Amino acid sequence: MAKNKEYIHYLIALIIGIILFVALPANGVYDAEADVTTGGLTVLGVRVIAILVPTLYLWLTTNSHWTSLLALAMLVMTEAMTANEVWAGSMGHFVVITIISYYMLNVALRDTGVINKIAIFFVTRKFCQGKPYAFMAMFFAASLIIGMFMDNMSLAIIFIGIANTLCEEIGIKKGDKFYTTMFLGVLLTNVIYSIASPIAHALPNIIMGSAAQQLGIEITYTDWLAVGIPFAVVMYFVVLLAVRLMNPDTTQFKNFDPEALKKKYPPLDGRGKFAAIVFIIVIAMVILPSLLANSGGSFGAFWTYWKTVGTVVPALLAIACLAIVKMKGEPVLNVPSGLKQLPMPAIIFAGTVSCFANPISNANTGIKVWLSDLLQPAVANMAPFAIVIVLMIIAVIMTNFLSNTVTMVLFFNIGIALISVDQMNMGMFTIIISLAASMASITPSASVPSPLFFGEGYLNMKDTLKSNLVFVILSVVVLIIFGAILL
Repeated sequence: MAKNKEYIHYLIALIIGIILFVALPANGVYDAEADVTTGGLTVLGVRVIAILVPTLYLWLTTNSHWTSLLALAMLVMTEAMTANEVWAGSMGHFVVITIISYYMLNVALRDTGVINKIAIFFVTRKFCQGKPYAFMAMFFAASLIIGMFMDNMSLAIIFIGIANTLCEEIGIKKGDKFYTTMFLGVLLTNVIYSIASPIAHALPNIIMGSAAQQLGIEITYTDWLAVGIPFAVVMYFVVLLAVRLMNPDTTQFKNFDPEALKKKYPPLDGRGKFAAIVFIIVIAMVILPSLLANSGGSFGAFWTYWKTVGTVVPALLAIACLAIVKMKGEPVLNVPSGLKQLPMPAIIFAGTVSCFANPISNANTGIKVWLSDLLQPAVANMAPFAIVIVLMIIAVIMTNFLSNTVTMVLFFNIGIALISVDQMNMGMFTIIISLAASMASITPSASVPSPLFFGEGYLNMKDTLKSNLVFVILSVVVLIIFGAILL
């Protein structure tokens, strides 16, 4: 039955593509000398949409690995981009090397026990003893803080394991409300840090690349964190409210012995300490250049150079350092082993999504002109900020049923078709709409890590619906406030 259903989706995607190819009018005229299109979609634009929409459908209903590879091949065949442009814009896109490099650093932190040690440190503070909500607040804080610097998929796996261990220590089991509450908090913090920080996270890097390519706007890591960190702090308290609404029975928490738990996690050895120090240096080299590049003199020149080098080089140098340094006869980072653990489907998907930003924005397809002409009548009398609010609300709703990555890219492109750069700070718009498109927690299809929580039975929609709705609704309120301040 599952195979038959999958083939039905393939057939539907094919039919959608054929209908779009035949039905969409190619009225646009591209002026190569002026690099502008008038009149709407060109022939190339029709071909791109006839490939893109079925691809989106398959991403949402089947998978994002071989369908992404097929999409790249079909994109070359549209002739909207040359083959070399497609390969450079997908697997050669900076988001790909960013994911690879920071994921490798995450492997070093995980394998040396740094992540587990930090998480256990948070929940074994004395003031948590006998206080279940203080304990959960600290556990969720650990998830959020560590998550600002780690890939959300790998950290979801790690924190699911830690949550299981803590539940065993407390004496609660799957199905208990306390158990469900613990895992809900891990999911909600995962939702927040997946987009609040660009460090080691694909979503912000994908859209930052799109903003640079389509709007000519450079959004630095520092720019993103200047919005993302305050947003994460506010949303952390929303998480605490959402999990408090679960109102779990906490009587068994009196069995929790933090001292006994600490003994199970000995102090970090030399490998762990070295990996932690190297990672802290990488984070500093990512954030400080944007802050200090204008300091003047040789000091400012030093940081200007590192700002020019970018955010990936420090991570690559750190990988080499961790691979060269050996302790106890082994490198701190086993690179071949780490490379085998790379999430290749996610990497291919990120590269493909990034590549499609090119034909959507290129004048030779007329897609931006067509989108603007299509949607302008509906928003003609609306103020730009009102348009943003509508887009945020629809994006939040959509992302809880469909892929957050697809939702983010879609609403970013709709936004730039409806709002001009002289009406609004488009860099801030990019960040705000990305945050909205990532508040995905209600269903198993909402984000990449969601199936880990719902599919394995740690959570179910029925038991978490009330708290998830509160989280999602309050996230919209927070986003509107942030938008009013920043846009």
